Amino acid sequence: IKIINLARQVVQNDSYEAQVVNNPDEQNRQLAMEELIKEAINQERRRELDLYKRYATDPDFKRGLEASIIQFLMRSKPEELDDILGA
Repeated sequence: IKIINLARQVVQNDSYEAQVVNNPDEQNRQLAMEELIKEAINQERRRELDLYKRYATDPDFKRGLEASIIQFLMRSKPEELDDILGA
């Protein structure tokens, strides 16, 4: 559920379409996705302090969480995301 909530915040970010979905440059798309995930986690830090602390201090956890969110978003079709995320 935490991954879904974070993914929802990423997709609802105003920059998501331009920086991720419509960005032809894979490296820039990856960097943008990482930044959007970071913003989503920062927004959740009060409710999910333990998650935020691990994300901020454990590089392996950070990479794994980012990879999970990215895989979730990239494997889902846009119309499926709307249903799953309620976006």
